[in-house]
Amino acid sequence: MKLFSIKLRASLEGKHVSGAERIVPEEKIEQTLSNLYNRVASKEHDDINIKIQSVKEKPLIVEKTLPIEELQFDDYIEANQKAIRLLKEVTGLSEKKLKQLITLIHSGAAPDGSNMRGAMIVNLEGERIEKDSFRGVRTTDVDFMDREKVVQKLLQKGWTERTADALALATKNMLHPDIVAEYCISDEPDYLTGYVATKEKYYRFTPLKEKGNTKGGRIYFVKNQVDIDSLYKFLQETPVLIKDVK
Repeated sequence: MKLFSIKLRASLEGKHVSGAERIVPEEKIEQTLSNLYNRVASKEHDDINIKIQSVKEKPLIVEKTLPIEELQFDDYIEANQKAIRLLKEVTGLSEKKLKQLITLIHSGAAPDGSNMRGAMIVNLEGERIEKDSFRGVRTTDVDFMDREKVVQKLLQKGWTERTADALALATKNMLHPDIVAEYCISDEPDYLTGYVATKEKYYRFTPLKEKGNTKGGRIYFVKNQVDIDSLYKFLQETPVLIKDVK
C-alpha cells in the first residue's frame, strides 16, 4: 500500500500558529486535507503551507503507544514540582538544573526569549546540545494506522484528539535508544495540560502551565554518548505507524 505524508503549517506574520501531520494511503488524502484545514481554520492566520510527499522508507510498525497515567493538580507549580521529581529519577539531573531548564520552556527557550520552533535537546550533564537553539528538532512522520479508532478510544476515556497527537510523538521519541525522557507544554495560552514521557509511561499533567502564558515547547533528555546526526535523522525522517493505544 502506497502511503503519503501530509504536513500542514499555519502561521501569522511569520510566526507559527498551528500544525498537524498525518500518514495516510492515497485514497484518504482529500479527506485528510479537509480535516487538517478545519483544524486550523478557526485560528487567526495569514499563511498555510501544505506539503504532501510519498513515504519512501518502509515505516516502523509499533503495536501500542506508551500507557497513559493521568495526574491532576491544584496548580501548575505543584504539577511542575512532581514533573521535576519524576525527571530527576529518570535523568539523574539535579532538581535545580531541571527547574532551570523547565523555566526556560515556560519563558521562551530561544536565545531571543521566543518559543523554539522544535524541541530543546539536553544531555545527562544538563547541557543543551541541539544544533540550532532557535530551531531545535521536530519529531515528524508518525501517525496511527487507524486514527479514528484510536481517537474514539481516547475520547471514551475522557481525553482528547490532541492527546492522540502528543501520545504518538512521545511514543516515537521513546523508541530511540538514546532518548530517556521528554517534557512538553503547549504554547497555546488556554491549553494547560502537558506531559512527561519516559520509556515506561506517558504522564499527562493538568495543569502543567499557567493560564495565559503564550510560551511553550519540549525538552528531549538524551544520553551523553548520543550521535546527534543520527538522532535528528530518526526524529525527522523515520516513518512510524502505531497500531493501537495501550
